[in-house]
Amino acid sequence: MPESALSGLKVVEAGDFISPAYGGKLLADLGADVIKVEPPAGGSIRKHGPFPGDDANIETGGLHLFLDANKRSVTLDLESSEGAQLFRDLAGWADIVIHNIEPGRLERLGIRYEDLSSDSPALIMSSITVFGYDTPYRDWKGSALTATAASGLSQRIGDPGKAPLWIPYCAADFQGGLHGAIAAMAALQARRATGEGQHAWVSIVEVLGNYLGGSGVPAFVFGGLTTTRAGTHMPGFYPWEVAETADGYFEVITMVDAQWRRFVELMGNPEWGADERLQNRWTAPAWRDELDAYWHPWMKERTRAELWQVFRDNHIAFQPVQTVDEIVASPHLEARGFWQEIEHPVAGAYSTLGPPFRLSATPWELRFRPPLLGEHNADVLGGILGQSPAELERLQSAGVTV
Repeated sequence: MPESALSGLKVVEAGDFISPAYGGKLLADLGADVIKVEPPAGGSIRKHGPFPGDDANIETGGLHLFLDANKRSVTLDLESSEGAQLFRDLAGWADIVIHNIEPGRLERLGIRYEDLSSDSPALIMSSITVFGYDTPYRDWKGSALTATAASGLSQRIGDPGKAPLWIPYCAADFQGGLHGAIAAMAALQARRATGEGQHAWVSIVEVLGNYLGGSGVPAFVFGGLTTTRAGTHMPGFYPWEVAETADGYFEVITMVDAQWRRFVELMGNPEWGADERLQNRWTAPAWRDELDAYWHPWMKERTRAELWQVFRDNHIAFQPVQTVDEIVASPHLEARGFWQEIEHPVAGAYSTLGPPFRLSATPWELRFRPPLLGEHNADVLGGILGQSPAELERLQSAGVTV
């Protein structure tokens, strides 16, 4: 196997839940040596299911099994003076520290970037928080739901006339982790030129706010327009929506006029095709409910498989809305070799998700299974930091480790 893209890179991951774990995973899967620092009782990520056999074991939580492969696990009670000092020592070994610990807690524990980099000026710290550092909101606690609402993104998600929605499945936290890893890589590139590390600050609110920059923000800045929720329709063009079929749902997009004409022809060139409101399909969404009534019945009479074939043959943009079981059985993902098999001493054998992108010369690789809690305490605290067996036993007895 070729050497991985990030072989030799040393990373310490700290904090809780998804954002640092996903950022650490992206680095670990490309070959970085990622040491995950967890509290002695384990982080909350281990307590999230699903669990095999519905047995809520901290070693078999679904999020942990997905996000923590290719990492080493070390337990440290950072609230203890010894635990905090060991974390500082470990940061001195690392190239990158990626975390989502609140700024106030970092300061109280003495593990701010300023504290850690005083002895390691080449250190890079990537800090992922909901609101960021240089803001009056720096110490506010938040979540993926908080970030989605504070960014303005929620205002555009959901049905018109109903309450806004958030991005499901903690997508905001995953985006925070993604951008935390990107920020760390950018700082690493800069270090190659300067020899100096730096502190990268990631605000999940700003990450999500950037999504609004594509249309929502310019529309307001230049036109004073405030768009709202459009439900299953994309505003500003018709049709660009999700429509019901005989066995599920289908996304239909006919932005090109020739595609729209072919779509109408498929339905037998009905009289409603001459409706004046459809002649300008940029303004047509104003009458979407009435216009939907023209062609939605035709869609409901056909299965997704039938529509897929018809749209494909007639070069009309389309996509069946797939269910999770269909994704798992997807021939596309099978052909890509997406699913990876892992053997775990507690969870047993299971399939997990593969790479989000691929490199031809330095590929993504699933090198080893998710670690048991504190599995690498001796390797890391003893092997890297030089703690003796007697000292490791004392730290365990004192509750600093497990």
